[in-house]
Amino acid sequence: MKILHLGLCVSPPPINGLQKAFIENSSEYAELNCGHPDFNNEVLKLSSSFKPDLVFMQIQAANIIQKQTVQALRINGAFVVNWNGDVRDDIPAWMLGTDSDLTLFSNMRDVHAAIAHGLKSDFLEIGYNPEIYCPDGILRPSHDIVFFGNNYGTQFPLSYYRNEMVKYLKGAFGDQFGVYGNGWQNADGNFNQSQESEAEAYRSAKVAINCSHYDIERYSSDRIFRILGTGRPLCMARTYKGIEEDFEHGKHLITWTEFGDLEAKIRHYLKSENEREFIVKNGNNLAKEKFTFDCMIKNLIKLYEKYKTI
Repeated sequence: MKILHLGLCVSPPPINGLQKAFIENSSEYAELNCGHPDFNNEVLKLSSSFKPDLVFMQIQAANIIQKQTVQALRINGAFVVNWNGDVRDDIPAWMLGTDSDLTLFSNMRDVHAAIAHGLKSDFLEIGYNPEIYCPDGILRPSHDIVFFGNNYGTQFPLSYYRNEMVKYLKGAFGDQFGVYGNGWQNADGNFNQSQESEAEAYRSAKVAINCSHYDIERYSSDRIFRILGTGRPLCMARTYKGIEEDFEHGKHLITWTEFGDLEAKIRHYLKSENEREFIVKNGNNLAKEKFTFDCMIKNLIKLYEKYKTI
C-alpha cells in the first residue's frame, strides 16, 4: 500500500517514530509538511506522480488544504483520511467540509458529532514512540511524584482544575512533588522540546499523574501512553468516560476521582513498592502491545480497509 502523509509530525531526518511506523506498514511512503509555502500545488504534484492509495492528513487549522485539493486526491484514486489527535470545544466548520473520505478523532465526542453532520467518522487513538519512552535509558533526577503539562490558565474546561491539582499536591507532598511545563511559576523544569529529556525524568519518578484539559469520552492525550511506555513510574490517571475500554484499574494503572482520593492513593503506592511495580509492569506491557505508533498505523489501515468499500 502506498501512503502519503500530509500535515504535522512530518520532519527531516532523523526519522521520527510516526514516520518509521508509516514506512514499516507501507510498500511506499511519501510525506509533505503543511508548512510548505506552496502546499496545495505540491500535494497535487504528489497525487499525480506518487499516486497514493491512502492519504493520511493531520490538518488541524483552517486555510491550509483546499477542498479542491482533497477532491483531486480522491479523483486520482486515493482514499483520504483527516485525523485530529487534539481536542477543542467544538469541531471547526472547515473540518466538517474538507470532503475527505473519513474523519478520525482520538475521542468519541467528536466522532459522534461528525456522524451527526453526515460524515463517515471513527476513533483512532494516538500512539507513542517506544524507542524513546522505554524503561531502559538515562535517568534524569526528578521528584517522586511528577506531573507533566502546561499551564493555560482557564483556557480549557479543566485548565483551572489542573492548576488546583498542582497546588493541592504541592501542599500535600512538598518537595516530593514536581511539575514540569510552560506557565508554572514554580516549575521544576520544561521538557516540551525534548521527548528524550521528558522520558529521562519520568524514569526517575515513582508516580506520574495524568490529567487532561477535557473530560470527554475516550480522551486521555498521549501523556498516558508516554508514562506507561516509560515503564518506571506508576501512572495515576484522572478517570474519564470510557477509560475502562482501554485500561483496568489496579492492573495497568490507578484511576482517581478527586484530590483527596489522589493523595490517599499516592501515599499508599509510595509505600507499597511490590504492588506499584506489578501495575507498572502490566501497564508497560499493555502500552507496547496496543499503543505504539506502529499500533496506531496498523489501526489506521484497518479503518481504511473497513471504510474504503462503504
